[in-house]
Amino acid sequence: MENRYIHISGYIFFLLIFFIAAETAFPQSIFKKESPLKKSVISLNSGIAASTKDTILANNNDELLNKGYDFINKKQYNEAISVFKTYLITNPRDTRINMQLGYLYSETRNYENAYSRFTYVSENSKDPEEVDKSRTSMWYMREMMVKNARSSFDLYFHNFYESYYRNYVSNLLTHLNFKLTKNIFAGLYAETYLDSKSNSETIYNDRFFDVGGFSKVQLTDYMNFELRIGYVREIDFKKNSLSFKPILSLGTRLGKASFYKFSKSSTTENFYFDVYGVGLYDYKFRNVFAMLQLKEVLRYLTGGYSYLEFYLKQEFSLDSKKIDYNNYGDLGVGIAFKPNLVNFPVLFAEAVSRNYLIGKDEKYLSGNFKSIFQVRAGFLIYFNTKL
Repeated sequence: MENRYIHISGYIFFLLIFFIAAETAFPQSIFKKESPLKKSVISLNSGIAASTKDTILANNNDELLNKGYDFINKKQYNEAISVFKTYLITNPRDTRINMQLGYLYSETRNYENAYSRFTYVSENSKDPEEVDKSRTSMWYMREMMVKNARSSFDLYFHNFYESYYRNYVSNLLTHLNFKLTKNIFAGLYAETYLDSKSNSETIYNDRFFDVGGFSKVQLTDYMNFELRIGYVREIDFKKNSLSFKPILSLGTRLGKASFYKFSKSSTTENFYFDVYGVGLYDYKFRNVFAMLQLKEVLRYLTGGYSYLEFYLKQEFSLDSKKIDYNNYGDLGVGIAFKPNLVNFPVLFAEAVSRNYLIGKDEKYLSGNFKSIFQVRAGFLIYFNTKL
């Protein structure tokens, strides 16, 4: 018991220091809600207006360019696209006009052509500011392409080593998504949860392999409901069974989490707060689970897509069967790093104090329930793409 109080007291002290530092670095209101999707649209729309002056070439008598800008001012974007494409037939290496075409394609929701133009600018421009704008625009266009695709694929992979049990743990989840209508999807999924130490005699985690079909409804910007039906192999119980899992998940982000640092930008720090919760019934275990995770993050942009993060995290997990390893509260601190590669995994190391919430009498917060301290190190991948 004494060790647990030491862990908690130390964590509370670190939490106070972290928030004092964050308040000093960010005296303005940092908990303003911000939608990444809305931000992308604003960025690209404003880019058209800003780019009008940037892309005017020295020769103001150029009839084609003047005609194109006139169409932009009249918001006749398709006509402007036609004019600038004609211009590029004889000036294909003009990165400023390619950039302009990217903004125009985005405005007309032709995200694939916009992505192609921004990619050309990113690979061929000699202007660092143009390169930065094109790379951020490529990221937004890719997200819009996935969101609007009739079919897409996503992958989540969380893999780490933890010191207390000297155990390797990994969770892999994939979806093959088919868009039925706005905010409604169906498709195939596969999920596995594994560790290196569990066996039929001693179970540290419920290990399984699960494959089947799903349907998903995006209820709001912050909430979705997913129903999975499939076939599952329970590894440590050595049996196969029907998998039936309704899942309600909620999540939001407060604050700003920039993903790219412009070469001429002096702003390097972001602070944000993530909230994520999930409730589900898992038929294979005949068990109801609930989980809440909070995470406070100070992000330092180190150049391009690269960043360094310092974070605090709190996680609380419960189940209806009162199995000890499913009922706990975690308090942790950690550091994460992402190299300057857009799809590279996030590397992390963290220290976690886990306090189990059920004692030997199977009652919450009573008896001599145990507390452990873990150091974890691993990586996290989230990847999605249109098909």
